[in-house]
Amino acid sequence: MNTRYFLSLSLAAAALTACAGSTATDSLADGTKNSPNGNGQIVAGSVEVKATRPNLTLRNTTETVVGYMVVDSEMATVALFPPCDQRCPQIVQGASATVPYTAIAGYTNASKAAIVMWWTYRRGADGTLQPDGGVQSSRVTL
Repeated sequence: MNTRYFLSLSLAAAALTACAGSTATDSLADGTKNSPNGNGQIVAGSVEVKATRPNLTLRNTTETVVGYMVVDSEMATVALFPPCDQRCPQIVQGASATVPYTAIAGYTNASKAAIVMWWTYRRGADGTLQPDGGVQSSRVTL
């Protein structure tokens, strides 16, 4: 089997694994709903990432739905476009998602950092979400 083909299949499998096992909620830790500033308004921004063993917490502070994928920093590749369209987990405006370390693609007990890749969506005329723009990324120490 061609090594390049095998590597592509391995990365695709890892990407799908990175999308599994995470949960999104529409309320914040303080009980407020969909509001990063607590007063019912969405604040434009980015995806905030916080590592508290054994989980990462991702918080969407943008004005749109975002998709995301989390991979071990040792196996991360540069993605210039959303890797999985609507199949990746999404976080609505102002909400948070919890990603267990064990759901990070490539995670081992020796992992020291992870890369959170995220992108925004826009709603098409047919109501479906379509990736909009490039992939942003944040590195977080585990």
